[in-house]
Amino acid sequence: MKYQEMVAFAGFLNKSQGTNSPEWKAAMQKVNELMEVMGPYQLAQGDGTYRPITPDAYKRIERTFDETVAAVSQFNKTVANGLEDEVRLQLMKNFNKEFLAKSYIEYKNVKPDANGNLHDAMENFRYENVEVSNEQLRRVGGNLSSRIQLTVDFDGVATRGVFTKRSNYEPRTQFVGLLDEMEAKYGKFASFWTALDDIRFFEGGFSGVTVSNFIHSTHGTVYDITPERRNEAMRNFKALTALDLYGEADAEFEKYRDDPDFFNALFDFSVKAEQLTTSIGVNEELLGLHAGENIDGRNSAMSSVANLLGVNGLIAKSKQLSVHMPDGSFQTGTFMEFVDGKDLNQLDSIDEMRIAPLEAYENSNAKIQLANLQVLDYVCGNVDRHLGNMLYQFDPQTHQLTGVKGIDNDASFLKRHLSPSQSIANLASIRSMRVIDEAMAQKLLEIDEGMFTATLHGYGLSEEEIASAYERLHYLQEAVRNAPTYDPKEGLPPFNALGDDYGLTIVKNEDWEKLSLRDLSAQNNNFSKIISAQQILTTSSMVTQTIKQNVECSKRALKTMLNPDNSKGLYDSARSHKPILGVSDRYQRVLDAMAAYQNTPAPEDPLHSEGHAKWDRLSELKAAVDAYQREKTEIGHLDANGNPAEHIKGKALGRIEDVAKIGKFADKLLEQRKQTRNADDALHEAEQKQRELEEFRALPSNEQQIILDQKRAHEELLKQDLSVRLQNSLAAEEEPMEENLEAEASQEFVMEEVNPNQ
Repeated sequence: MKYQEMVAFAGFLNKSQGTNSPEWKAAMQKVNELMEVMGPYQLAQGDGTYRPITPDAYKRIERTFDETVAAVSQFNKTVANGLEDEVRLQLMKNFNKEFLAKSYIEYKNVKPDANGNLHDAMENFRYENVEVSNEQLRRVGGNLSSRIQLTVDFDGVATRGVFTKRSNYEPRTQFVGLLDEMEAKYGKFASFWTALDDIRFFEGGFSGVTVSNFIHSTHGTVYDITPERRNEAMRNFKALTALDLYGEADAEFEKYRDDPDFFNALFDFSVKAEQLTTSIGVNEELLGLHAGENIDGRNSAMSSVANLLGVNGLIAKSKQLSVHMPDGSFQTGTFMEFVDGKDLNQLDSIDEMRIAPLEAYENSNAKIQLANLQVLDYVCGNVDRHLGNMLYQFDPQTHQLTGVKGIDNDASFLKRHLSPSQSIANLASIRSMRVIDEAMAQKLLEIDEGMFTATLHGYGLSEEEIASAYERLHYLQEAVRNAPTYDPKEGLPPFNALGDDYGLTIVKNEDWEKLSLRDLSAQNNNFSKIISAQQILTTSSMVTQTIKQNVECSKRALKTMLNPDNSKGLYDSARSHKPILGVSDRYQRVLDAMAAYQNTPAPEDPLHSEGHAKWDRLSELKAAVDAYQREKTEIGHLDANGNPAEHIKGKALGRIEDVAKIGKFADKLLEQRKQTRNADDALHEAEQKQRELEEFRALPSNEQQIILDQKRAHEELLKQDLSVRLQNSLAAEEEPMEENLEAEASQEFVMEEVNPNQ
């Protein structure tokens, strides 16, 4: 809250002309009193600090706040009911929306602290302070370079979850980081990666980099690359990125295009680039984000709306935290709770969802939650509610779906204004929702604009994003006001994408069991997604094209990195900086180890090469690099972070930099070997799971049920063992699996609803 701006607006209200009704006088008396009692705690003292607030002062301000909100509300109601004071009414509504409602929400979230001050607390009211000890960090194995697991108080309940450091949308930085990674892995083509670092390419041709387009096939046999197919892939890359528009990059591309290793490098680049371009598509094309805007706060903002709608258990709860680290520093970010449920991305081979008929999903409570979730997603503009962004809860006795919970809610609060008949990516239109639960419909009508916008204040959302969200809420409220109530005798009206009304029907709690998922299904709504999930899980193979692609890409990347030509530039540079006289033993050992590595042939099969001499030479090279850097640190040529001292110049600096680059290359190579092994293990695991699944599906239903019951009992035992649960969650955090959004990214992002029967 900006207190001085609030005071200025209050002064403007005092000077405004209108009917000096008792309601107006009472409202302004309280507004002025509020400004007066808050002033000592919101204005800086002479030394720039703010006065600490006592519990008694907090209660006095709280009482004045309550009275002010009530008085302003009474004035607005009186004028709206006939008092001729339209100018002052509009001014008071603006004051309430822009200042009073927001500051009231801020104040109610402040926890009085005699050592703190009201100004800072209200500025950062969405952040709750927690402390993390060294013991906690050691126990969970976390660090703030990524994420750490914490247990925090969530509405009076100790809740386990993961804390993610505050992040902003920085696609250009990610793009440059990708090119740096490519150069570190494929130094042989360094000039191409350097030339590709062109803002014009990033904003233009980069969007055309996709794996499927590059290799120009969706069949597994594509990985048996022939010279003809490789040439075709090169033509695809150049055409789809319009590379000839970027002269230097185009020239470097032509220089390397016939090199098989260059194909392998571009394959790797395309896999990683597609992940980034998909993310850019979601954030820019869908949400309308600009570089520098906050991302992580959107999860917490959506949790706040869920609370407002009375469905706070419908999504993974999230809140803003300010974490006090053991070293005294503070890190702000977002905490999200761990939730139970079946994750389609990590489902076991033997699971009830893999054999469940559609009837197992017809639970009334689950249908209510699916309906409520699409309302929440619509209001919050969540464009990414695909099948993998829900967790599914099944009853252990009936083996029926009993509920769902939304996860990964950061792709929300798009700026774009949609008409009620428009959908966007995974966000259904009001018409496509088809139904709304009666309790949710009533809750929606209780929310006013001031209440709603104040709820979203403080999460880093722009005014445009908040206004767009309120517009969607307004559309839903109008749809509810005009919606008929479902009559079981007449049935649900057929889906009509092109009608004049909102197409929404209110369903009472007792009537949900009378509506099937197929009755409720429409383009892109949650009911159609559940039907798709059931069909996919009961028919598709666990050995996916993505798994095969990861293995092949990793193998080719490893083979290319092991090619002596790829590291020749590093070796040549290191030799060029060798002094004529007085070379140190440590540096000579690095040169000798590098020479031995270069002169050792690479294995024919990079995937199955344990014990090969090439890896022995790499280990010796890494040891020589580490010894050199330790010595340089001990004598003060390197600081604790590995940075050269300021007095190091010329060839001496060149040697230090060359050794650092060699060390990074060795690390990248070892990392790539690990990734290749992991990818191959994932393929074998998927093949094994597929065999297990086929054997399970072939069993009689009663035998299937026995196996499922045994599995469920075992899972319940594991849940009782907290240490096992912690280990499982840590393992899941290391290798998160994401749904491939290529299909959505390749479609028109905003579309009018069409009749699926046409």
